[in-house]
Amino acid sequence: TDVEPGETEVSVFFIDLVGYTSRSMGQDAEETFRMINAYTAAVSGVVRDHGGAIVEFHGDGLMAAFGAPRALESKEAAALSAGRDALQELRQGELAALSLSAGIGIATGPAFVGNIQAVDRKIWSVLGNTTNLAARLGGLTRNFDAAIVTDPVTYRRAGKAGYGFHRERNVQVKGREDDLEVWMLRNPEAA
Repeated sequence: TDVEPGETEVSVFFIDLVGYTSRSMGQDAEETFRMINAYTAAVSGVVRDHGGAIVEFHGDGLMAAFGAPRALESKEAAALSAGRDALQELRQGELAALSLSAGIGIATGPAFVGNIQAVDRKIWSVLGNTTNLAARLGGLTRNFDAAIVTDPVTYRRAGKAGYGFHRERNVQVKGREDDLEVWMLRNPEAA
């Protein structure tokens, strides 16, 4: 994707598998790739179906953007709905047999969107504080035994897509000076 560099508001979505490192230690390469391919295909399909775009894959993690490189109305609702549907995908079909669970962090705000030039290719990316916050919120899923953690902007704008979430105040987020209010969906079955 050739993306002109600029600043735009996006909803950034991070998902990664819980317990992937210890699980993959007991697998051979074929098993690991079968698991990651099934997971990546399912989650990237959900992201696409909700109007998002995959930014990058890294091991068991996936980053997506809603609102870039193309504008998207109701990007916040689309991101939360994609999160719910991704969790549902993990509980169905081939993925259900793998007993995978994941943590998802979503944040909305301004970000720098554009191409990064590597030696052999252009890589489109989404950079800035919103991306960092989404990644940190994804990490909080483990602290709170939550399936999805999002910021107040995403939650408030998402409307009905935020059902089942509850507020947690005064949460310490790594790399942030002030405590934050976050919204989380604890029970994956509620997704």
